[in-house]
Amino acid sequence: MSNLIISNYKEQFDNNGYFVSKNFVDKKFITQIINEIDKSKNTIKYLDSNDELRRIEKIYDKGENLLLLNKKISILLKEVFNEDFLIFKDKYNAKPPGGEGFFAHYDGIFNFINSNNQKKNGWYEYGDFFINALVAIDNCNKENGTIELAKFHKGGFQELLNNTKKDGTPALSNKIESITSFNLINLNVGDIVIFSNKCPHRSKKNYSNKNRRIIYYTYTLEKNGSKYEEYFRDKEGSKNSSKSLSEK
Repeated sequence: MSNLIISNYKEQFDNNGYFVSKNFVDKKFITQIINEIDKSKNTIKYLDSNDELRRIEKIYDKGENLLLLNKKISILLKEVFNEDFLIFKDKYNAKPPGGEGFFAHYDGIFNFINSNNQKKNGWYEYGDFFINALVAIDNCNKENGTIELAKFHKGGFQELLNNTKKDGTPALSNKIESITSFNLINLNVGDIVIFSNKCPHRSKKNYSNKNRRIIYYTYTLEKNGSKYEEYFRDKEGSKNSSKSLSEK
């Protein structure tokens, strides 16, 4: 990418906490990724209240194209932030026709109780800077429940935690959501959205008759070391009663 494009991305991120890169990968590449996800094993799968596939976690290393996607995103982040990143967590969100949406929330801003009954500070047990990369597997729009993003909120973990329901999830309080302005992000297949975990975001139910599939790769700074396996181990052992942000 040209220096001008990268500079524009950085300016958008500094001002709003997110930017969109159109045509980041082509449709052929997306088709190859879908095939790898469909064949993937040793993943973590979740169903929604209708027993439909909701998401799959631990996917980024389940095929050469999924690995290549991680490499492509890492290169983009290096260009924009002048830092090296490692993947922190990953998931594939299915959202079939009628699939549930997600409450307005931050990412990683919550308390959890680990397997030793210790209270922990969400993602901030592993670092203090997180970047999400959302790749559109299908066209994403208002009808099928595309992501809605708000400008990032300033503050550290505790300050942002005070904006949430404090129920073991990062869901925003009703008051904070009511005064937050969200922008609906329309995407085409292969587009990517890069956004801070401090950006409130949400999505509605899929009211269309087509899938709205996306891939999320989340990154943290390489200098903090890999936290991938530790994160998923802690998530599995968490005693929080709710690990979902579903909204019907």
